[in-house]
Amino acid sequence: MHSEHLNETRLRRLIELGGNLVANLDLDSLLSQILEASRELTGARYAALGVLNEGRNGLAQFITAGIDDRTREEIDGPPHERGVLGKLIEDPEPLRLSDVSLHPEAHGFPPGHPHMTTFVGVPIMIHGRSYGNLYLADKLNSAGAIAEFDDADEASLSVLANWAAIAIDNAHSMQQDRRRVTVAAAERERGRWARELHDETLQSLAGLNMLLSSALRRGGEELLERAAREAVEQITVDISNLRSLIAELRPAALDALGLHEALESLAEHTAATGEVEVEADIVVRPPGTRRLEMDLAVAAYRLVQEALNNAIKHSGASHVWLSAIRADGQLEIDVRDDGRGFDPETTEGGFGIIGMRERVELVGGEFDVLSAPGAGTSIHASLPIIWPDATDSGTANPGATRHRARDDR
Repeated sequence: MHSEHLNETRLRRLIELGGNLVANLDLDSLLSQILEASRELTGARYAALGVLNEGRNGLAQFITAGIDDRTREEIDGPPHERGVLGKLIEDPEPLRLSDVSLHPEAHGFPPGHPHMTTFVGVPIMIHGRSYGNLYLADKLNSAGAIAEFDDADEASLSVLANWAAIAIDNAHSMQQDRRRVTVAAAERERGRWARELHDETLQSLAGLNMLLSSALRRGGEELLERAAREAVEQITVDISNLRSLIAELRPAALDALGLHEALESLAEHTAATGEVEVEADIVVRPPGTRRLEMDLAVAAYRLVQEALNNAIKHSGASHVWLSAIRADGQLEIDVRDDGRGFDPETTEGGFGIIGMRERVELVGGEFDVLSAPGAGTSIHASLPIIWPDATDSGTANPGATRHRARDDR
């Protein structure tokens, strides 16, 4: 099916839709967007996108649009790889039917499933291999009556499927890049923890071992008592250091209280060291009992923690201003100090800047650092708000639902 079946209006709309799809790098949102685009182009009442499993002999995921929640609940699970849908899996070529129930391989509809008549399906091919299929049913004409899908509908879907393949491939590549960045960042974190344990805790314990061993060899109650007191003092310090390391691995306040209280506690703890004054304005508490998605909360916490540590350890600052505000679907974080500053062009890899930037970008945010020698440092991050329940249900299109494939159609 070729583009000669498409008029100028459809071609222009397909070009526009293609640009929108390719710009979307979130896979779940992208799949829902493809469904809505297919319904818009054809006037279909129902649409579905089946994603194939690794063996390409069945469905791993099935996303629908056009079916209301009540009807969806009455249907006994998503389809499997048999029937008309299975035909497209076995033979990835466009398929158009005036009545899907009359196809020789049709299995009929299960209880609760809306009856569907006209049908068109096209494969989505990525690098010559089938990724999945677009299925549409019940085209509605201008009078609201069911009509057959025509050549232009099939041609539009074929072009859309090509755009979808490019967009899905881009999204997959981005996911792989992010995974690589995540692994690299995790390795750097592990290296830092190893150095902290080796340089502080393990060396301290080695020193204690030498102290106590020497006291035991030389004997004498006074010597042993003095060694025991020194050991107790050092062990107290080591316990405190280990607690700090454990808190860095996973701040307990994030799990127990949430980001708002965790940031308040972090600011208070930093100020309590007496090394720097901290002025904090924190307004990130979610409405009601909701919690921010944990990856987002951890990224925000680590960003602020690293910025505060830099102010104490590297900048020589006497005052730090912290602002964390949740507004307009974004979490805006600013950390500014009056320290000695640095040249970001020559020190970009230092002071944890790379780690902070990676944390922010991994949750889809934007990061910026402004500094100059003698002018202090200002760090800004804008993170998109993510709710755990919204991520699971696909906020990009509330009408689209995704399932794991289970039974027959």
